Amino acid sequence: MIIVKIVASVMSLDTLDGAVASGPDLIEIRLDAAAGATPEDVARLPVPVVATLRSREEGGAFARDPAEWYAIIEPWAGVAAFIDIEERFSRYAPAIRERGSAIISSVHLPGMPGEEELAALARRLREYGDIPKIIVTPASRKDVLALLRFTLEGEKPICTGVLGEKYRHARVLLALYGSELVYCHAGVPAAPGQYPVHVMKELLDALA
Repeated sequence: MIIVKIVASVMSLDTLDGAVASGPDLIEIRLDAAAGATPEDVARLPVPVVATLRSREEGGAFARDPAEWYAIIEPWAGVAAFIDIEERFSRYAPAIRERGSAIISSVHLPGMPGEEELAALARRLREYGDIPKIIVTPASRKDVLALLRFTLEGEKPICTGVLGEKYRHARVLLALYGSELVYCHAGVPAAPGQYPVHVMKELLDALA
């Protein structure tokens, strides 16, 4: 049985204490948004940390080259329990793993891939990551059903999710169908459709 972990995304250090108080299993520090965040800021936290420097191409604010990405993320290796690495930065995965951080290998898509493309994406992400994270933008309820089936039947661990408000309920369902992680917020959403941590807890408790 897979027990989903709730990840609270933090877009500003001002919301960090509130995020911790909300009781997530993991805290995601969005380094492309949380200006001035340092590893020392999170070393004291009572929950494990995911360090993420999201590129503009995948919905974040980082718009420089891979070498600059690594220069920013490298001090977090060995401090954060997980480092989120998009495919464009995957060359740095071995060095980060050697420092002691596990890797969430991620992709964020503006559409919904077909079944074969989803499977191919997962294989590529597993080549360099510990938990593949595939986030898509469904255009219909059939897309949501296809993503649920992929999550239920695919190799584990896996993290799946959706972007946007229209099918945000899929975030809850995917957590029940085998997604290892569900991303939430504790004040400022990191992406459209995120639920607050306390709401996600209530929904999962009610549906479990």
